[in-house]
Amino acid sequence: MKKWVPTILVLLVLIIGWVYAASQNYFREEEAEKVKLLGIKSADIQSITIHDNNTDTSGASKPSSSQLELKNGVWSMVEPKAYPLNGYTVSSWLDALSGADQELVVEKEPKDLDKYGLGSDATLLDIQLNDNREIKLSIGGQLPADDARYVRVDSGPVVAVQTESISNIELSRQDLLDTTPFNLDETNVNTLEWEGEAATWMLKSSSDEGAADQTWTLNGEAIEATDAVSLIGKIKNLSTADDVRKASELKGTVPRFTLSVEQKVNGEAVTDVYRGLTIPSEPDQIWVVTPDGQWAYPMDAASLKEAEQFPNSIKKSESDVTSSSSEDNADADANSSSTSN
Repeated sequence: MKKWVPTILVLLVLIIGWVYAASQNYFREEEAEKVKLLGIKSADIQSITIHDNNTDTSGASKPSSSQLELKNGVWSMVEPKAYPLNGYTVSSWLDALSGADQELVVEKEPKDLDKYGLGSDATLLDIQLNDNREIKLSIGGQLPADDARYVRVDSGPVVAVQTESISNIELSRQDLLDTTPFNLDETNVNTLEWEGEAATWMLKSSSDEGAADQTWTLNGEAIEATDAVSLIGKIKNLSTADDVRKASELKGTVPRFTLSVEQKVNGEAVTDVYRGLTIPSEPDQIWVVTPDGQWAYPMDAASLKEAEQFPNSIKKSESDVTSSSSEDNADADANSSSTSN
């Protein structure tokens, strides 16, 4: 028995050591550290060029690239034109570029880029950094088994990046533009006045409370606050699917409507006037000119005609309620008379 004591002691030491090591996670496989795709911060980016390789099915000629630059702390589009940008979308885009992770390396030294969709069909971004470095980002096709896309940075390896990350990066010029001409804030609007060919109406509040708590009138008649907020929202959310133009480029236009918007900004009442214009040769399109007279947004005439008639839907809703109430009262009276007899 004594001869087994040393062996038993060694086994006990080994068991105790193994238990201790296990308790300290020595045997747990460390998670692979995430590798940033570009290895930069959003604040490092000075300019971005988007090369558009998509074919326009309508046959219309469109610019092949768009360039955005950071000037005096503000992002602006410089090519193909100084189109107005959606600041929130641009900020989110920059964060997506700097925050994207590389999931895995697919091929270190790729010989055939076409099989990854990284050839002539790839989405290309040229990123200029404020230290004068340049990054070329190529986005290719979908991996066959995973929710990821093939990506290549400069002439490096082909890597995989989650599709969700790529969807936040692979934006077109149209995605980055400010496509809504009417700059409204439901919480600040005091008055909307529409003067058009088919209708004229005025939505007005009579208090300084939040939009949902205000007392509202439409053409002098009281309406529900929810209807007023809905009407403001419908105007605010009208958007264009096409590129804007300089208002000075429009020639021979005919007035179609004006929309006057009074809002309280920093405690002061500010009135903006939007003008709707048509070109006789394009009757199905109305150009909405911004209050500063700089930009013209192409809008579908039918959608603006519907906007012109928005208040009628409110009136119809109220009349339907009144009619329904009258019918209910009439039915109640008839039932009461029948019971009495």
